[in-house]
Amino acid sequence: MSVFSFAAVLAAAPASELEARVRGLFPAPPHAVQVGRQAALAGGRIWRRGHCRLVGRVRIDNGPELRSALGLASGEDAELVLAAWARWGAESPRRLVGDFAFVLWDEEKRILLAARDGLGMATLCYRRQRDLLLLAGETEQLLGKERPALRLVTLAGWLGGWPDPHASLFEGVEVLPPGHALVVEGGRVSVSSFWRIDPARKVRYRSLEEYAEHLAELLSRAVRDRLRSPFPRVATQMSGGMDSTSVTALAAEAREKELLVVSHTYDNTRSCDEQALVREMQSHLGLTDVRLLPAESFLDLGYRFLYPPARESPGTVLSPRYREEVKLVAQAGAGVLLTGSGGDELTWGHALTYLQRLKRGEVGVVAEVVRGCREQQLPVLRTLWQLFGSPLVPEGVRRTLGRADGRRLPEWIRPEAVRRFDLKARLLEEPPAGFANPALEARWQALRRSATYNAVRSWAKVAESREVEVRHPFFDTRLVEFSFAVPDHLWNREGYPKWLLRKAMSNRLPEAVCWNRKKVVFDDFFVKVIRSRPEQVRETLLHPWLEEAGLLDRQALLRAWEETVAGRRPFHVDLLYALMTQAWVERETAGEA
Repeated sequence: MSVFSFAAVLAAAPASELEARVRGLFPAPPHAVQVGRQAALAGGRIWRRGHCRLVGRVRIDNGPELRSALGLASGEDAELVLAAWARWGAESPRRLVGDFAFVLWDEEKRILLAARDGLGMATLCYRRQRDLLLLAGETEQLLGKERPALRLVTLAGWLGGWPDPHASLFEGVEVLPPGHALVVEGGRVSVSSFWRIDPARKVRYRSLEEYAEHLAELLSRAVRDRLRSPFPRVATQMSGGMDSTSVTALAAEAREKELLVVSHTYDNTRSCDEQALVREMQSHLGLTDVRLLPAESFLDLGYRFLYPPARESPGTVLSPRYREEVKLVAQAGAGVLLTGSGGDELTWGHALTYLQRLKRGEVGVVAEVVRGCREQQLPVLRTLWQLFGSPLVPEGVRRTLGRADGRRLPEWIRPEAVRRFDLKARLLEEPPAGFANPALEARWQALRRSATYNAVRSWAKVAESREVEVRHPFFDTRLVEFSFAVPDHLWNREGYPKWLLRKAMSNRLPEAVCWNRKKVVFDDFFVKVIRSRPEQVRETLLHPWLEEAGLLDRQALLRAWEETVAGRRPFHVDLLYALMTQAWVERETAGEA
C-alpha cells in the first residue's frame, strides 16, 4: 500500500479471529492495530487523539479557521479532524474544507465515522462480508484477487458515454458518495449527506469588478492552500488555456515555493499545440524553469499500452505519459503538482444562459451572439437556432423530426439492454439539484458526471508511487458555491466563455492568453491514438464479454471506429469511452473460462 492508501475494518468477531481475517483480506498490511474488537489498517500512519484513531488521506484547507474555532495554536490536518470530532461529533465533517477520505474510530463512544470530501477528490469505498464491514481508499484494497460479479448498469454507463464516476463497478462494493459520511453505531450503519450545493444561495454585488475581485480572492486562496508541502518546490501543469495559466500565475504570485512548470508539446498535431502561448506566459511571469514534454512520444505503443486501465474504473488509466511527468516532478524535488482541472466545469458557463437572458428581456444578447459569430467565423443562423430556437422545441417534437437532443445512447448499446435495465431513465435522467435556472441545473449535472474525474483519479493513482500529490485548485467547494451563486450571465458574456475568470485574471495574464477565444481540444490527438496499432484496437473492441452479457453490439461499435479512423465520421468522445470500457473489461475478465 502507498502512503495515500488506507483500509479499515469494523467487526463483531473476537480479536484473534478478526486479526486472522484481516491479514487474509489485506496481505501483509503495514499496520494492523487492534482496538478491542475493532481493527484499523493504514498505509502510512495512524493518527491518535485520546481514545480516537484516524486513518486516511486528509488535506484540510480551512485550517486557520478551524484552529481559531477549536482554540488550537497548531496541529497537522488529521489532528484537526480528530479535534473537530471531539468538539462537534458527527457534525464535524460539514466543518471541513479540503480533500479528504478518512475513517475515524472512537473507542470510548464505540462509534466509527467515515467521510469523503464534497467534490470527491479522495475516494472511499466499503463492503460487508459476513460480520465484517470493510472500508478502503481503493476498490482494489477491498477485493485483492477476488473477482466479484460486475454491475452491468454501471458498465452500460461507461460503454454508452454516460458514466457515473462515483458508482462502483462491482457487486457488493459501494462507493461513499462525495459529501457523505458513514456512521456505524450500535451495530447500525447509516449514510448521510453533509455537503451539497444550495440552489437558493445568491451572491450579488453592484459592480462587475466586485464579482471579479471575489473570484480572484477565492481562486488565489485555493491555490495557496494547495501549495503546502514539506518540499521546497511545487510544480504546475501549464498549457495555453485559461485554467492552468491562472493557477500557474497565482502560484507564482504567492512566492511561497520555487516553481517548476510542466507543459506538453504536440509537434505533429498542430491543432493541439500551444507552445506560442506557453512562451508568452513564460515571458510575462518571468518563469525560469519550464519543462516541455512531447505528448506524442508514446503514440507508437498503441492505445492498450498508452492508457492501461486500473482496476477502479475504465477511466482511471496508468499512462506512461503520466508516469514520465510525475517522475520529472519528483526528481526535481517537488512534492506537489497543481493542475487546471475543474476550470471548465466551474467557469465555462452554459449555452442555455443566452436563452435565459433573452427570456429576462435582454434583447441585446442576440446582437452579442451575432458579433461573436462574426469574430469567430461561426455560422450565424445555425448558432442562433442552436442557442435560441432549438431549446424551445418540445422533446417529443424533436424526436418526431429525428432531431433529439444530445442526451442519447450510442448505437452500439443493444436496444434490448436499454429496455431491460431502463437505461435511458437510469443514465440520462439525473435527479435534479433544484435550481430554478435551467442553465445552472445543466451545469451542476455536468459537474457531477464530469469526465475530468477520470484525469483526477488517474493522476492520483500514478503519482502516489512517487510520493507526489496532484492537487486541483478549481475543485474547491468554496469556489463551487460561488460559481453557482453568482448571476449565470457572468460566465458567458460579450461572446466569451469564462468571461468572469478572464476579468478576474486580466491583470495577471498576458492579453494574448487571457482574451484568446480559441479553445484547444484534443480530438485530433485521440484520433491518432485510436489509429495507432489498429490491430490492437480492433482486438480490444471485439472482446466478447459485454456482448455476451447482452449490453454491446460489437459490429456496430467496430463500424463506428472504422468510420472515424477513415474520416467519414467525426470523432466523438462516446467512442473513446467504449474503447476504455472494453479495455477495462478485457483486463478484469482475463483468465475467465
